[in-house]
Amino acid sequence: MRIIILSTIFFLSQLTFSQSIASYNTNATKYDKNAKFAQIIEKTSFYNSDGIKTEIEHKDFNRSMQLTSLKRFDDKNKLIWLNIYKYDSLQRRVRLDNKRWINIIGYQTKHTEYKYDSIGNFVQIDYNSQKQISNIAQYFFDKEKNLIRLENFNGNGSLIGYETAEYDLENNVVVVNQYNNKNELVNSNNRAISYSGDKKQKPSNKYNEQGDLIFYKRNWNDNDNVCYTIEYKYDKKGNWISKKRYSHIQTESGKLKKKKTKMVKTRKIKYQK
Repeated sequence: MRIIILSTIFFLSQLTFSQSIASYNTNATKYDKNAKFAQIIEKTSFYNSDGIKTEIEHKDFNRSMQLTSLKRFDDKNKLIWLNIYKYDSLQRRVRLDNKRWINIIGYQTKHTEYKYDSIGNFVQIDYNSQKQISNIAQYFFDKEKNLIRLENFNGNGSLIGYETAEYDLENNVVVVNQYNNKNELVNSNNRAISYSGDKKQKPSNKYNEQGDLIFYKRNWNDNDNVCYTIEYKYDKKGNWISKKRYSHIQTESGKLKKKKTKMVKTRKIKYQK
């Protein structure tokens, strides 16, 4: 049994795609198109047994609410991550340049190029620091611009595997199927299309009047009694500027005990004029 489990883990690890439908959908709806942010400076502190780890991000946006740059600093104000985004006249992303700090090695650079066809499908080509192709991904969309197929290739153009998606908009569910390069189904999962507004997926989750998540269970197993609460503060435009997450132990009667701070995030928001 142990050999079977280890073999399965190894097999699935080989199918860890550089891109996924889930990550694309999450990033596509990350920012409200009507928010009119010009810049966000976000400070995040994580609390764990090793102490507090803090990171600061600077995010700049264009008038179409697309990221133009993302800078990430550590708690010593050292630049550890930099993304620069470029768009064409149709506001489609055409290039992403990345610079990141790796301990001992130093700064490493890489970039990504995007090429589109006449109906909106596109190819994403990732280049390493030697400007060699490291990964290729092909994206295919339906008429409603939902991503329905994503193919992943290695730098030599050999297929690693692909994903397909079926959308049930009425029930807010997307079914994602993952296949290897032999067209064999290796994984399938259901997930919410959207977690905002009235699109709630787990009945145990709780939300505030602004639609933000304020309570959820960890659910590692059937006996897991750890849960989390989140507190927010908002600016005059209704966007949150403070977000604090706490962990609790939930008793059988539903009471929350052993409150611990797990994360504190603050945002300074500059709006477009």
